[in-house]
Amino acid sequence: MYSSQTKLARAIALCVALLFLTYAQTHAQSPGAVADLAARINRERLARGLVPYALNTQLTVAAQAHAQDIGSMGQYGHTGTDGSTVTDRAARAGYGKYSWGYRIGENWARYHDTATAMAMWMESALHRNNILHALYREFGIGVASAQNGGFVYVVVFGAQPNVLPIFVNDGATETRTLDVTITLSNEEVAQNGDGANNIGRAVEVQISNAADFASAKWQPFAQHVSWALMPGGGTKTIYVKYRDAKGRTTTVSDSIVYGALADLNRALVVPTVTVTATSTPRMTQTATRTLLRPTSTATPTLSPTGTPTATLTETPTATPIATTDRRLPTAEIATASPTRMLSLSTAAAGDAYPVEPPNLFALGAFGVAVMLSILIVVKSLAERA
Repeated sequence: MYSSQTKLARAIALCVALLFLTYAQTHAQSPGAVADLAARINRERLARGLVPYALNTQLTVAAQAHAQDIGSMGQYGHTGTDGSTVTDRAARAGYGKYSWGYRIGENWARYHDTATAMAMWMESALHRNNILHALYREFGIGVASAQNGGFVYVVVFGAQPNVLPIFVNDGATETRTLDVTITLSNEEVAQNGDGANNIGRAVEVQISNAADFASAKWQPFAQHVSWALMPGGGTKTIYVKYRDAKGRTTTVSDSIVYGALADLNRALVVPTVTVTATSTPRMTQTATRTLLRPTSTATPTLSPTGTPTATLTETPTATPIATTDRRLPTAEIATASPTRMLSLSTAAAGDAYPVEPPNLFALGAFGVAVMLSILIVVKSLAERA
């Protein structure tokens, strides 16, 4: 027979365990948050007939650095604790730029799940503009735990010279047929090109199942092209060479798994059960792509100051301040303030504070924990009596 003290200790331990599970629930989807957010963003683009974004390693490094900075330091906004801007962080990561500067944008938010963050962004005109932008071609995603709970989500959007991603079956990882559809992006930022080596808007393409483009012929550019993969199972890579009106070219590729290997991949997936408020869709975009481009020429260094420069930076806010850089008549530069801040004491004038819905699962689990603890304590006291 257990003593009353032992039973009380067990009750407290059970309560603590349930509370831990409640806390863990809010963090259960963190490992898949990047894939989930990427899938959500590209679904919005595909639903509107836009080309998906390709995940870029350098932009991901920049996004993750800022997410961790916000999460660990609690300084919410587009400016890092070291004074860096999104273009500074992209430059540090080695992202490519045009002769006049970077084509970069950034969204950030602090919430408990990607679905809520995405919903807030889609309800905000400037955040939605970054997600559905006609000029950006790539993005990077960072996720970090926030000091006072929840997560910080950062997405950095960009376009760089000579990088025109392609997508087999809209970025799917596998196919059950040899007949696929290739979606091609194009150079819309610098339609006339940028210097001698940076391609302008492509007018022709070569497509091949081999890297040497053997027997490939030039054909007019089209955003969607039907294509047949080489027979045989395994990973298939498609290569595309773009050419603009001045003869400048760039080559990219994308891969997809076909046949028995695709079945094996599915068979090897071990289902996991996580208690989450939302499902985590499978990633529909590979983390890296083979992008072959010439080495960029030397360009002027842009030092961050408070004065607008030729660098194009789109960092949205609930109260945007749009300005126009007269040196680039078509360039719209949006300055930003925090999109999600929980600490009102650090708020700047005009910032918005979306109301975060309560975590119903967490409240329910907490209630169950309390009720079980009370029942066990009452039973223990009754047995003592």
